[in-house]
Amino acid sequence: MYDPAHFLPSFVWRAARDGFIQYANPWACRYLGIELDELIGRHWREFIHHQDEECVLNALRQMRDTLLSNVDVRLLRVDHEFRWHTLHLQATRDQEGRIADTVGVAIDIHECRHAWELYEASERRLQAAFAGARMGAWEWDMTTRVVRMTAQLAEMYSFPPGTESAMLSEIWDRVAPEHREPFQRKLAEALHERGPFEFDFVLDGVATSRRWVRMRGNPEYDARGVLTRVYGVSFDISDHRADEERLSLSERRYRALVESTGALIWSADANGEIHPSSGDWQNFTGAPRDRLSRWGWLDFIHPDDREQTRKAWLAALRQGGPCTLTFRMYRRDGVFRMVQAQAAPLYDERGNLQEWFGTTTDVTPRYEAQAAIEARSLRLTVAMQAAKIHIVSLELATWSLMFEIVGKQRPEPAETVTYEAALARIHPDDAPTLDRYVRRLAAGDAPGEQFEFRVKDSDGERWMQGSALLQRSNDGKPLRIIGSLIDITERKHMELVLRESGRRKDEFLAMLAHELRNPLAPLRTAIALLQKDETLSTRTDDLIELMRRQVEHMTRIVDDLLEVSRITQGRIALKTEPILVGTAVYHAVEAIAGMVESRKQHIQVDVPDATTWVCADVTRLSQILVNVLNNATKYTPEQGQISVSVEADQDWVSIVIADTGTGISADLLPKVFELFSQGERTLDRSNGGLGIGLSLVKKLVEMHKGTITVQSPGPGLGTTVTVRLPRLHHHERHSAMALTDGSGLETQAALRVLVVDDNRDAADSLAMLCESEGHVTRVAYSSEEALAATQFDADVALLDIGLPDIDGYELARRLRRKGASAPLLVAITGYGQAEDRLRAQSAGFDYHFVKPVNVESLLKLLSSLTTERPAGRIAEQ
Repeated sequence: MYDPAHFLPSFVWRAARDGFIQYANPWACRYLGIELDELIGRHWREFIHHQDEECVLNALRQMRDTLLSNVDVRLLRVDHEFRWHTLHLQATRDQEGRIADTVGVAIDIHECRHAWELYEASERRLQAAFAGARMGAWEWDMTTRVVRMTAQLAEMYSFPPGTESAMLSEIWDRVAPEHREPFQRKLAEALHERGPFEFDFVLDGVATSRRWVRMRGNPEYDARGVLTRVYGVSFDISDHRADEERLSLSERRYRALVESTGALIWSADANGEIHPSSGDWQNFTGAPRDRLSRWGWLDFIHPDDREQTRKAWLAALRQGGPCTLTFRMYRRDGVFRMVQAQAAPLYDERGNLQEWFGTTTDVTPRYEAQAAIEARSLRLTVAMQAAKIHIVSLELATWSLMFEIVGKQRPEPAETVTYEAALARIHPDDAPTLDRYVRRLAAGDAPGEQFEFRVKDSDGERWMQGSALLQRSNDGKPLRIIGSLIDITERKHMELVLRESGRRKDEFLAMLAHELRNPLAPLRTAIALLQKDETLSTRTDDLIELMRRQVEHMTRIVDDLLEVSRITQGRIALKTEPILVGTAVYHAVEAIAGMVESRKQHIQVDVPDATTWVCADVTRLSQILVNVLNNATKYTPEQGQISVSVEADQDWVSIVIADTGTGISADLLPKVFELFSQGERTLDRSNGGLGIGLSLVKKLVEMHKGTITVQSPGPGLGTTVTVRLPRLHHHERHSAMALTDGSGLETQAALRVLVVDDNRDAADSLAMLCESEGHVTRVAYSSEEALAATQFDADVALLDIGLPDIDGYELARRLRRKGASAPLLVAITGYGQAEDRLRAQSAGFDYHFVKPVNVESLLKLLSSLTTERPAGRIAEQ
């Protein structure tokens, strides 16, 4: 009798009611490694794992209305290994309605079970890693507009506990109102560029306070370029601490085992022409059997798999041995299903191939489960890459450390090292603290949520910030420590820079307070002496000279501060003109000659070519050279040497100023041009300044398209400063303009001067100064008094700008009628920016003085005035 099961490449047996085997096909005999004669009469329990016996008995007990049942069991193979099979049981009844015997067909699912166990292990490890990272993960389904989220993200967005999904609009509505428009704009730009994105925004929590959130994500598009989903992670950066999180992507997992094999049975002749042997083929494909016969079955294979499957079948025919083919096959509902065909050859007694027998099983669930695992692993990997997280695992049984590879479809250990070797890579100052943290965590304590340490590598040191959790076994014993690490080197460097900047700021404020107190002390003493009895009148000139020097010193301090601010903000415009370098050098030396003489120093000037020219701003070039020379004389001891030399080549002019002073240490030398940078300041170095001189000089030199360098062999070995400026050649148009002021205009015997200032001391002292030169003055302490003094008929009006009732601009317009030339208007103000001078000019002022007023310049102006003066011009004083 023809028995198809005899040739079926699957495990088939039949057992009696008492469980003793009555029949087994050759495939089962080969699997068990027992001949059929020896197998008949043995109980089926001998070949099933003892833990699975009860499962089989339960399946048999449940056979009531239907005589079919399935159960997963482990069958003993010939090599004494138990392998998982799905056992399909079908029973028959005797005349009394009782179960007579049972037929079992076993399908090997061991590899599928093993793959599922690997997946679950990988899933647990990744979930534990994301929980250790304390991040919130999400996935936006752009088709349904549904957001799937982790519990951490739901808590971060103030959703009720247990929320796993929400509408996309609900997520966006939780963004703070003032951040909502930038959030949507940045998101639209990121999705348009189709790449990973990252940006920060503020959440307006319902149950919690507002918090900053950093979101990193990646969009996904289908084959037509349509956005299908966006996935990523979010974490709270309000206090740079990630909340405990676990990444959960709530998607349906494919079942690893198939409820029914749905096997299609077929046979083929020696030439490989297929003959379907049952009606299941027609039920599966929806086509009649004659269309599937011979080679017609190839038409139902997916076009991409058709040629490869045909070649594989022909190769099996040539080899003449069992084979397994996997391909996609058309199903009657229009869907291509992944199937697996297994074929075994049948030979006659003489060894001639007669025919083939085989089965074709739908294995789509298995492949879909594998694809889901790979896609899930890929999404988790991309999320970790977006968050820049490194995953480490410390196995406490062996104290070995494993680093996860990010970027593969399935995370694998990239490197395994001992705990001691890993600890040796940590900075010596941080290793003990980190070791205590790890050992306390391994002991079950909670040492803290985060830790920081430095790692030594080929590039130097890198700062890492991490968090970790302890994973226990089912019986509660510590199993492993899983942690996440983030590189925070850049943030640490920024912290060091800010700390250094704060230190220099504090030092600068201390120096500023010291420098401002220095001139205030003698000023207060001089005023106290002047208030004493008249016997001090013989020393009045000395006291006045003392006060003048200190006021000038304070003025220089304030001017330096304002100058740095103006240059930094780009509010200084150079008035360049051809200048003889030798003239500029000699004028600068002349300006500091008094200081050199008082300190008994020796200065040498060497200008070999007196006709060397540069194009520069007269005032700023003098400021550069005087500032450098001031530093040289301040830091050079008595009897010290200072030299100034000029060298020129075809393109550049170099002005070299060298001294034999205190020099500059190697650690300070790279910072001499930084704002507020100074060497060590001691109590006896009261002339150290504010540390802004060289910074100001460098900016001025660069505005002239030049360079400045400072060299010093070390402390006590002197300093050399070299200023290089572009050379102006003889063939270029130039004029030898002197650095000194031009001659004044013809003087007028006496002027009528109106002084307006709400500060009585300032107004009275300024009037007394004008009267000392023979001028007639009238003082007004308010704008109303000034307007009432029309009969005074002033030639000159010295006006304060910041008057309380009517400001100086409006007063100027009222004092001088439109078209008139008198009185000549002079602004006396504390506002000295460029826009302040422009505003004064538009108000009608002729001259502009900045407080404290340069007395010599003001007196020189008054002495140079004539009845005819230029109109519509504002002069900087």
